[in-house]
Amino acid sequence: MSSVRPLTGTAKRSPFVLLVVVLLAGGLISLLLLNAAVNQDSFELTKLQKETTQLTDEKQALQQDVGQYAAPGALDKRARELGMVPGGNPAFLAPDGTVRGVPGSASALPSPTPGPSTSTPSTVAASPQASLTTLQATP
Repeated sequence: MSSVRPLTGTAKRSPFVLLVVVLLAGGLISLLLLNAAVNQDSFELTKLQKETTQLTDEKQALQQDVGQYAAPGALDKRARELGMVPGGNPAFLAPDGTVRGVPGSASALPSPTPGPSTSTPSTVAASPQASLTTLQATP
């Protein structure tokens, strides 16, 4: 009689070993792809942060320009360059339709020399409407 030994131990281990090798290889490849995606997102984040910084600087510069153009002295100078003169005494319409104040006409006055502002509390108008300076075009 010949004795044949079955190779049961080796045959049962090979699918398990193959499964473990495939799982490890798949895990390493997944980890590599995930790391590449994170690095790409990191580079994009850095680029966007630099762009945000540049746009913030540009916004601040534009706001500073607007602030300079909106200064009362700059507005007065530009209005005079356009031929505008300070308006006369304003009149206001009340909600009931009555006229408050006596309107006055604008007159071309000589340009005042710029000097330091001497605004005192006694010269501040009582209502916001009265403190507005109206400019009218001269004919």
